[in-house]
Amino acid sequence: MLFSELLILLLFIVVIWYWLDGARTKEVASQAGRHACQGASVDFLDDTVSLTRVRLKRDSSGRIFVNRHYQFEFSSDGRFRYKGDVEVLGKRIMNVSLDVHRITSEM
Repeated sequence: MLFSELLILLLFIVVIWYWLDGARTKEVASQAGRHACQGASVDFLDDTVSLTRVRLKRDSSGRIFVNRHYQFEFSSDGRFRYKGDVEVLGKRIMNVSLDVHRITSEM
């Protein structure tokens, strides 16, 4: 094999790894968003999260991981949509936040 063929193969492997890692991380973020919505007694809308930012970031011990930020939507009353965010470093959930939203009382 030529050097260029090895380089192309390596690039292909890296792209496949990144895609698979992103799919697994998206599922982790989606579960975290669902869990946060259940805890706040709101509805997790569209059953998905969307990737908003990707970068490399160090953890507390100095190791470099892929840091991904996801956004999702939720509703407290069925009429208005609000945004929520999930930050994932590697495979660990670092932060889940819900925007300020209307709280409805059920009678």
